[in-house]
Amino acid sequence: MLSKELNVTDSFQEKKPGGGSDPNSFDCKETWYPVHYLEDLDKSKPTPFTLLGRDIVIWWDRVAESWRSFEDQCPHRLAPLSEGRISDEGLLECPYHGWAFSGDGDCLHIPQQVKGGTAETSKRACVASLPTIENLGLLFVYAGERENAAKTEVPIIEPLEESPEGWVVINTFRDVPYDALTLLENILDPSHVSFTHHKTVGNRANAAALRLEPPRNRRDKN
Repeated sequence: MLSKELNVTDSFQEKKPGGGSDPNSFDCKETWYPVHYLEDLDKSKPTPFTLLGRDIVIWWDRVAESWRSFEDQCPHRLAPLSEGRISDEGLLECPYHGWAFSGDGDCLHIPQQVKGGTAETSKRACVASLPTIENLGLLFVYAGERENAAKTEVPIIEPLEESPEGWVVINTFRDVPYDALTLLENILDPSHVSFTHHKTVGNRANAAALRLEPPRNRRDKN
């Protein structure tokens, strides 16, 4: 099964491309991002990840049998939850004081609480959670407003989804020492290839003016 939707309310309305509601600008947060290959994730422990400069933690919720994504800080003392563990009860447990959270981000257990206490029911004891979805062997996380996730298209490779048996997929993952916007700018600049990648995929002798035609905005189709 190539696609499995997680933590996203079912919706029969037409989904929109990512980027937010303003057709004249692109909101980087209001879209789905592939953050990890599913086969590389370890269900026995939390996995840290940084998405658009925001530290998140990915973990397997065996109660709901789904991958979860939280902000990587405990609401108590801001300790990184990615350094904690998944408890015997299937909760994400903070390494500092042992606060434990369900897949929805609710705090279910505070070990130091007095008998009869209800501190875990406070909204301030909850962890911010991000919507997740599985598709094409990848885990996607929605970085924007939670209510917009179900309305937004997941950026997938349609031929691969339609005929997976006709393709060979090679999974690679590479960390680079700069942010996503710098990487995007580099990819969209083909004029650098002849010099930066000389003797690999480029050649200085091939440098020339480029004729480019901007693509039509997908949102202008309707």
